[in-house]
Amino acid sequence: MRLWLLAVAAALTAGATVVIGSMSFVGLMAPHLARLMGFSRARSQMLVAGLVGALLMVLSDWLGRNVVFPQQMPAGIIATLIGGPYLMWLLRRS
Repeated sequence: MRLWLLAVAAALTAGATVVIGSMSFVGLMAPHLARLMGFSRARSQMLVAGLVGALLMVLSDWLGRNVVFPQQMPAGIIATLIGGPYLMWLLRRS
């Protein structure tokens, strides 16, 4: 059952990311990253989630423009490649 729920959550997250774009992935991931970083109060978690999401998107956009110059990679793919493993590492650690 746990594996099935994980697969459904992954499929729904992937669907939201495909339909809406990278902002849905960052919007789903940033609050969890902030909580796992130790920010449990609502105000601090909201501020850190906003900063983490913004930093992730700026870093993803910069890397997407410079990794395979003169071509570009979508920021959503880079955000997924950076944020996904980090989120899994934080979840595994806790």
